[in-house]
Order: sequence, then C-alpha cells, then structure tokens
Amino acid sequence: MRIVFLFLAVLGCPMKAMVQTSTNALVTTSRMSLWNCKFADGNYYSVSLGAIDSVSQHEYLLDGALRVVEVTVATRGATQARFYVLEKPSVDTGGLPGKSLADGMGRVAEEIASRAPGAVKTATNSVVKKFPETSHAKIIEYRISDRETLGKLFDHLLKRWQGRSADDTFEVTN
Repeated sequence: MRIVFLFLAVLGCPMKAMVQTSTNALVTTSRMSLWNCKFADGNYYSVSLGAIDSVSQHEYLLDGALRVVEVTVATRGATQARFYVLEKPSVDTGGLPGKSLADGMGRVAEEIASRAPGAVKTATNSVVKKFPETSHAKIIEYRISDRETLGKLFDHLLKRWQGRSADDTFEVTN
C-alpha cells in the first residue's frame, strides 16, 4: 500500500510540473497570437488571432454619395472591427449621376470633416456617425486617411492571420 502511495506521489509531481509547463506555454503562445493596430493619435486595437472568424476587404457606394473602402475583422466575440476610407466616387459610378456627384463630393467631404469631432488636423480621420442611423452596437470603427494605408493594413492583418508573419503590430502613422 505504501509503495503504491509513494509511486503515485512521485508520479504526480512530474505530471503537475508538465501541466504547469504546458499551461505556461499556452499562456505564452496566446500572448504571441495577437494582431495589433496602433494609431498615431493613441487609438489602439488588439485581437486574438484565434478569435478571428473572417477578414475581408471590400468597397461600396454609400447612399450614392461616398465610396467606402473597408476592411472588416469578424470575431467569435460580440464585437467586429471596421477600418475604412471615405473617398469621392469616380465619374463612373455604375449608372448613378457621375459628373455632378463627383463635383459635389468635395463640398460634402469638407462639410463632413468640418463637423467631425476632434482637432482640425485629425478631423479627416475621425469616425463620423449620425445617430441613430449609423450607430452600430458592438462595432469598433477606425477611419483611415487613405486607401494605400488601408491596403497595407489589410495585407499585414491577412498575413498575420494566415501565419505568414511574426510581426504582430501594424502602425497607422497618418
């Protein structure tokens, strides 16, 4: 009886150490399995790669007045992240009144930017919402200043999510 107890006690110690080692390894791994996006204005987004269900990039016309280029990160949790750029649509808007629409967009964009919260130098990167139409519960939104930066953000995120990059942080500098 004592031999069995002694055997189990000796056997139990290494098993506990292995579990602790395994648990510590999992903690270390999960900390390394993140994608982060750091903004020059201090905003920050971080998501566990294992929680991401899908990553997409798409564009659309919003009310026929603004072209939206958007990167969306859908997760298993309750929130979704959207990174987007607002642009004037080109003259060819797929059957919508193009020339007058494109001509008027400069004024619309300036008006939107002038009403956006924040300092004048960061107004063009502020998320603009009209309550309640654009109030999206559980959606985290970041406005990016240009399509090139948004494209780089998407490429970085996709490579990280697919395991093709060890660099876990993308920095938006403008």
